[in-house]
Amino acid sequence: MGEISRELHDFILKNKNSMVEEWLATRGNHSNTVYSATASDDTVEKLRKESLGFIEAVTAIFIHDKEESLAYVEDWSSTIAKERAQQSVPLYEVMEHLGQLRKIYWTCVRHFFEEVDRANSQDALRWSEMLNDIFDFIIESFARHHHEAHQRLLASQQEVIDELSSPVIPIRKGVGILPLVGGIDTYRAKVILETALEESAKQQLTTLYIDLSAVPIVDTMVAHQLFQLMDSLRIIGVESVLSGIRPEIAQTAVTLGIDFKNIKVYANLMQALDALEH
Repeated sequence: MGEISRELHDFILKNKNSMVEEWLATRGNHSNTVYSATASDDTVEKLRKESLGFIEAVTAIFIHDKEESLAYVEDWSSTIAKERAQQSVPLYEVMEHLGQLRKIYWTCVRHFFEEVDRANSQDALRWSEMLNDIFDFIIESFARHHHEAHQRLLASQQEVIDELSSPVIPIRKGVGILPLVGGIDTYRAKVILETALEESAKQQLTTLYIDLSAVPIVDTMVAHQLFQLMDSLRIIGVESVLSGIRPEIAQTAVTLGIDFKNIKVYANLMQALDALEH
């Protein structure tokens, strides 16, 4: 890369600590994230190390080829982006602070150019192109990794919600309850079907009480899937017992031509369980 570029590399690394301290001083109190000026000492120390890593990764461009340098910043972006997503730090806030650090970095480069007579306009142009390319790459890479990490987090949370929204609760050997609460759309109906079948088989149930008391409304498609669930349960040897069917749900079922003759139906779960005792 040339002797003058190596000198710039060494100059930046020599000043990296003061650059990070200058950046830390730009934090305000308006945020409740890791970037807040009131963050704990441990958080500040972690930010300090991460920022030093940022400067070192970027500065590698002056002594390594472009491909190797991009690998450094890709690794940094991936690691920090995942952490920020897990910490629920908005992407715009991360970009704001990266922008501040970028300005401080450029100031350091300008100071070097002013202090070293051997650095000429061609050097400045070359460095400008190199740094703009790598800063742009960091922004793109960070945004991509942050989005991917955020999507994985949402998917993980959705799995937990799905599990909690359709629990099969065993109440005695071979008997379980599936209490459904809240609105049921097509997606949730599909999750309920899959979970109920899996848990009924896993728990070796012979009877599953499906309580709809807390379900405000069910459209035609969802009603069809719920009754499809009972057909599927029957195939694996599990009897379905319905309770808490609201008039509108019953009307939807009748419209679909669903036959209740072979299905035990109770006004509420208490009546259903009372019948179980007798």
